Amino acid sequence: METNFKIEENYAVRLNGIHIDLHNNFEFKEIVELDNIVRIEFIKSNGNWIHRNEFNKLTFIHENVNFKNLIDGDNSKFPEDENTLSGITFFSKSMREINDGFMEHSKPNENDDIIYLFENGKMFRLNCERIKLITEK
Repeated sequence: METNFKIEENYAVRLNGIHIDLHNNFEFKEIVELDNIVRIEFIKSNGNWIHRNEFNKLTFIHENVNFKNLIDGDNSKFPEDENTLSGITFFSKSMREINDGFMEHSKPNENDDIIYLFENGKMFRLNCERIKLITEK
């Protein structure tokens, strides 16, 4: 798997030298599946702690997807957490029975999946050839 970003501390990514805090500054908007491409979109949150120059939208484009596991979360207790990312990690595809673990590496190994885990338990796990992060101001 190739990426144009690095994962930092399992809650953020670094793109072109810019630290992007996915947990605090962005909310999940939607996941779109088309053929073997999966797009995961985040939009800027509405908190007074968010810098005005923060990106308005982030799109992770997963190309040539060959594995996906999507699990809905439970919104009964804290519905406001539905779109809050709790963590992002690369994780070995040989351990697909574990969907809530984290690995401490910023770039994927050859046989890694990517896992997006949300506060309400929602989870997206994908394996693909390439992930491209696109930002919009």
